[in-house]
Amino acid sequence: MIRFSTFALVLLLAASWCLGQDSTPAAQAGSPAAAAKVIGHGSFPVIIKKAIDSSKLKEGDPVEVEISGPFKLADGTLVPKGSKVAGHVTEAKSRSKGDAVSELALTFDKVSITGGKQFSVKGIVQSVAPPEDQPDPGMPVGSGSQKGGSGGTGAGLATPGYQPSNIKTGANMDSSAKVDPAVSPKSVGVLGMHDLQLSLDGMLSSSKGKQVKLGQDVRMIVHVDILE
Repeated sequence: MIRFSTFALVLLLAASWCLGQDSTPAAQAGSPAAAAKVIGHGSFPVIIKKAIDSSKLKEGDPVEVEISGPFKLADGTLVPKGSKVAGHVTEAKSRSKGDAVSELALTFDKVSITGGKQFSVKGIVQSVAPPEDQPDPGMPVGSGSQKGGSGGTGAGLATPGYQPSNIKTGANMDSSAKVDPAVSPKSVGVLGMHDLQLSLDGMLSSSKGKQVKLGQDVRMIVHVDILE
């Protein structure tokens, strides 16, 4: 009887050890150490080449925008105009009866440099503006609005000739691109677009339209953390 009890205890301890071994990888995967390391951050201009419409999208759908002004990273890597920024929809809601607003939120995940090099990012919309030379007639160019932020006519404006900050170091980058004084990497909120708000976490919303629609050639400033 004693011998049987000892044998049962050994089996129980062995089973417990096996369960502990199986659970270790899962615990490690969810640990903070498994998260991607942020090695830099910054903001840069992009342009929408294919309209983004909250009424035609759902959470998880892919989106892509195009970098509209060249810049250099701290290691000397040139990110040329035309490079692609891939992302996905994190929220898309059309305004229907009983809803106060329509909403659209995007997250950007990867920058693909012309020539094949890629790097991972985590980015949100920092500012949005109409196509160049096509201001919204409902709002003067230079007006800014930021839901949950300071907003106001001075929000996000920069002086002519401003050069965007280096994404990794904060130092000025080499750039020969002409800078629109109303839209720069310092821009924040909505510039020159009527009935559109932008929250601090990158959520776009409209209180009148049935959907949030960003048409072709709409400009945005995207803020990213660069991931290792």
